Amino acid sequence: MPYAGKRPVGGFKVVYEYANRLVKDNYDVSVIYPASLLFKERSLGIKLRSLIRFVYYILTGDYKCKSWFVLDNRVKEKIVWCLSERFVPKADIFICTAVETSEYLARYKNVPYSNKFYLIQHFEAWFFSEQRVNNSYHLPLRKIVIAEWLEDIVKSAGEDCTLIHNGFDFNFFTQTIPPSRKDKYRVAMLYHILEWKGCDDAFKALDLVKAKHPALCVNIFGFPRRPKTLPDWYDYYQMPDKSTLVRIYNESAIFISASHGEGFSLTPPEAMMCGLALAVTDIGGFTVVCKQDKTALLSPVHCPELLAANINKLIEDDALRIRLAETAHTFIQSFTWENAYQKFLMLIKDTK
Repeated sequence: MPYAGKRPVGGFKVVYEYANRLVKDNYDVSVIYPASLLFKERSLGIKLRSLIRFVYYILTGDYKCKSWFVLDNRVKEKIVWCLSERFVPKADIFICTAVETSEYLARYKNVPYSNKFYLIQHFEAWFFSEQRVNNSYHLPLRKIVIAEWLEDIVKSAGEDCTLIHNGFDFNFFTQTIPPSRKDKYRVAMLYHILEWKGCDDAFKALDLVKAKHPALCVNIFGFPRRPKTLPDWYDYYQMPDKSTLVRIYNESAIFISASHGEGFSLTPPEAMMCGLALAVTDIGGFTVVCKQDKTALLSPVHCPELLAANINKLIEDDALRIRLAETAHTFIQSFTWENAYQKFLMLIKDTK
């Protein structure tokens, strides 16, 4: 992993889901977190902070995901100084999960190519240059992508990859209130402080909808504390547990997102499983499951006015809202963890 797992991250959740299934099949699985990355490139101050963080993590164990994800206790979570081969436990199969971790794994001398995998869950140009991200796709690693738009990018770079869609927990995310009985004025959304998550655009869109439909209220959830600027018609849930999140989804009729980019976002499928109609931006990480006028209404990125128009359509047209919710609920049923895991397992078994 690129860093500690103590905070909720969608990409980390996917990794943990695979880890849980692997140990149930009697694989010995370790999740490795570094205290520092690309250490030689960093300043003395960053090196010292990395050292303090490393000692803190060893003494407290506060690098694990236990505060937000139920990880099988047979999965070993380990903190290491860095991801250089000499610090990482020996294994038959290695899976890197980010641009910077791929650069380490590619240099491992005692591991054959067939046993090195690169799980690509996004085009990670928010921290790195596009050139560096693209360079990582040319490393001697076996690539796995989670969405068609990422498959297109990797193949356009002249590299092979295997597409494995994310799976979802149908035992937990279930529809308890049918779309026809939901409060059409209640909207759900995920809050995130990163600018590219598009929350400011979503807030602008919701202000426009509120001006037209004063009964509008919003169930909003996320890891950060409640933003001080949120008006009182937003009900904020900080780090809700799974049962609370399922309740939030089921109490809401519409799920929205104005994100500027996602790998394969987990929240729209969760909302679909709980019977919501979706109004989201037209990005690759949504269109895996969000099909225009079939399972969702899509609007361009950076256009809160058109997002607001789609939300208004869903509020004002009961038949449209219910049809989209029901079609989406049916469509998402094939995205099971069982399907994803079997494809993943067949791939990692194909080693030398």
